Amino acid sequence: MKNKVLILALICTFTFMSCSETKPCEAPTNGFLTDTDFQVKMGSSAAVDIFNQLDAAWAKRDYETLKTFIADEASLSFDDGFVATTPQEFVDKIKADAAESTTEGGNSWVTNYAFALTLTDDGSEETTIDSGDWVNAQFTTTSTDPSSEIDSEIYYEYYHIVDGKVTQWNQFKKTIKK
Repeated sequence: MKNKVLILALICTFTFMSCSETKPCEAPTNGFLTDTDFQVKMGSSAAVDIFNQLDAAWAKRDYETLKTFIADEASLSFDDGFVATTPQEFVDKIKADAAESTTEGGNSWVTNYAFALTLTDDGSEETTIDSGDWVNAQFTTTSTDPSSEIDSEIYYEYYHIVDGKVTQWNQFKKTIKK
């Protein structure tokens, strides 16, 4: 009888333990942000999905759709130093750059990679750097102009995506000569 009670007690214990709530697995941190207590960890695939949709609209030159991914008040820094602060300014700059590259023989780009990082929460509602995700992406353009001395250009871009909108964007360029 003692063995039956012990076995029943073990079964009940395991049953209750298996029903207990488990914590979701949190991504480990893998970096830091200088002069802060923030740590870096992998971001969400949802942010990369937003990036992919934005990139597809940009490739199609679907400017109306592209504007829907930009926050009304944003800081969008191009590699040449121009800073757009609205969706319309962003699109106007892209249109101007596209028109210029077309007159110079045009180019095409390949998206090499994109991944999302995020910062640990600092517990303050006054800071926004720890909200959303930072999508890091690289693109390579290849000149189609045979007379150009430029072979290709590599663009590095960082998209701060909060609630499905880009609030900050930075672009950097490396030129590869022939």
